[in-house]
Amino acid sequence: MLDSLTIATSTTDVETTGTTKMTVGSAPNGVLVAKRRSSYFDLRRLANTIATLEACGWYWGALTAGQSKAVLRTKEDGAFLVRDSENSAHLFSLSVKTPRGPTSVRIHYTEDGKFRLDSDKKSDTPEFDCVVKLVDYYVKQSEEENAQHFWLEPNGRREVPVKLARPLRGKVPPLQHLCRTVIHKQTSEGEQDKLPLPKPLKSFLAEYPYRL
Repeated sequence: MLDSLTIATSTTDVETTGTTKMTVGSAPNGVLVAKRRSSYFDLRRLANTIATLEACGWYWGALTAGQSKAVLRTKEDGAFLVRDSENSAHLFSLSVKTPRGPTSVRIHYTEDGKFRLDSDKKSDTPEFDCVVKLVDYYVKQSEEENAQHFWLEPNGRREVPVKLARPLRGKVPPLQHLCRTVIHKQTSEGEQDKLPLPKPLKSFLAEYPYRL
């Protein structure tokens, strides 16, 4: 069974365990420098992200790492959920059932006000303005035929293949939301606005432009 890991990326994307390797910003002599960003920006970004997570149904809130393992242990490989991180330096964690058992990776909020999977300094990990958008990206990557994603064990000796396939919902979303995700699955980006729907419904689709 795996604990939380460390992420490394190339054509393959990996995860991190244990110690946080990324800092808010660094300067000579080890002095931390926080990039200037307004509190209002952060409040809006985080409020929008939490609202989107609450709508998705697979955000489990204050679930511990141990509880997430218990929930995912009997699920098929590829089942995943997002929860609050137990690490005070991070807001959220992504927990996934892998062939070697459940594990988690922290989601890092960057100095630019974006989200990415926690990684080492040399990784060129994609960044997103929303956690759901981040997860949706990796689900799409997992669906590609030649996609390879690995999470590394803390000792770096073994790569654990990871596939994000099915969100594990902690609650049943409203029927309207489920219909919205089906429409997004069946249409390409930008096509929703061309559908013969009234403006309120198009706005409803645009509020959550994800398939998950």
